[in-house]
Amino acid sequence: MINIKGAFVPFLGAVIRGEKPQQRGSALSFTLSGAWAGEIVEERGGRISRRISKSRGEYFYILGEELSAADKKLAEMAKADLIDFASAAPEEIGLETAFNYSYGKLAGNAKAEMLAYLISHDTVGNGPLGILLEDKAVIEEIEVSTPTGPISVYTSNYGRCRTNISFTGEEAFRHTINKFIYEQDKELNDASPVIDVQVNEARVHAQVKPYASSGAAASIRIGGGKEIGIKAMLSGRSLDANILAYLSMAVEARMNMVVAGAPASGKTTLLSLIGSFISKQSKLVVIEEDINELRFEEPVMNVTSLYGSRFGNVNPSEQVINALRLRPDRIIIGEIRGREASELFSGANLGIPFITTMHSNEENLAIIKRLISKPMSVEARSMSMLDLAVYMRQSGVRSRIVSSIKEYLWFSRAETEAGMDLGEGESVEEKTVAKDGVMPPECIGDSKVITCYAKFAAITYKSALRELRRRAAEYGKYTLPEG
Repeated sequence: MINIKGAFVPFLGAVIRGEKPQQRGSALSFTLSGAWAGEIVEERGGRISRRISKSRGEYFYILGEELSAADKKLAEMAKADLIDFASAAPEEIGLETAFNYSYGKLAGNAKAEMLAYLISHDTVGNGPLGILLEDKAVIEEIEVSTPTGPISVYTSNYGRCRTNISFTGEEAFRHTINKFIYEQDKELNDASPVIDVQVNEARVHAQVKPYASSGAAASIRIGGGKEIGIKAMLSGRSLDANILAYLSMAVEARMNMVVAGAPASGKTTLLSLIGSFISKQSKLVVIEEDINELRFEEPVMNVTSLYGSRFGNVNPSEQVINALRLRPDRIIIGEIRGREASELFSGANLGIPFITTMHSNEENLAIIKRLISKPMSVEARSMSMLDLAVYMRQSGVRSRIVSSIKEYLWFSRAETEAGMDLGEGESVEEKTVAKDGVMPPECIGDSKVITCYAKFAAITYKSALRELRRRAAEYGKYTLPEG
């Protein structure tokens, strides 16, 4: 969970300097506007009311009630009182203490509970970010587009919802973001107008002027508390049991694979799941540029995590080279975008398999063209190390599915004599083995993965197919034919 204790400390500077809190820092950093009319489709739990309504095809996430001018004035006075109380306390106070103190001061007011809740979050918590994070079971992302416009949230069940919560200005936005990232040794200011940082389960990207022309822009992507394992992927119909069995065999056969798709299509989630198939005895090197998003369902005993550019000037390409010097059994890199792709494929030529993701809206052989083109510039003779690609796409609001899985057959590896000419005497042909989240029976015949697994396990192709069926039966209902 996000640690909120002590988060109010930067805001007590005025108190420490002897200034009256009423003169500085006592206004709420956010406000609640009136609830939009519409049909209430869901009531959410919480200390104060949360509801999701629908009007003219648009969804709204409504918190509490509208704050009038009198409410705001009362809240300002109560917050100033709470700051005085907190500054005089012998130790840091938490949300519950702050709520109880404010509620006691506001007793008798019709909105006492709601105001005390808002004040405590704004003073010792993280303002509207902390409030929305209390509903992280369904909220996947918090979005800010302007300093005073409505905050939006992306929910698991309804997609993007406009809230009735707004910051009171650019300064309030900056203060809230900086309070949220307080322990990360970063600050959003004029000298650092763009920040990208992880706070426990939340990935925070925020910008202010001159890069955010509106004065404020932020995305807080929430990963904690959500199921990402095999059970969740199956129940969400992202893929079926046959694909899971197939991917587990591809991992054991040390095959190189890329998970591709558009942003928010589920690439990192699937990469984490695939990583869970790696033997616990393997030495695994994981490379991520700045943010640690990979969480394996099954722990690997020997994992070395490297950052690509979080500290100093070491970039992902250099970290791939460094990873090769660590003698890993496998490399996982969170995403390839530039020269690190070429180094990764060169490492595969040395016998170190990889699994990675990349952004791509295109399927089929278009991914090959992207990899050999700038800025990735993978050489044609190294490209033959790519065994398969898993393409992800978002399917409606609630789910992400495997759009397709492609196996690549290479001329230089005597796997094909046809396909797309890449130059340097290399050509490639693709074979579809899965589409739309399922593996049709007609697609699995003469599979490269099954063939390689059979060689790896020193068994026949038919025995490898039986192993595929056995594993699929463990995950769910088997759909492939006997044979």
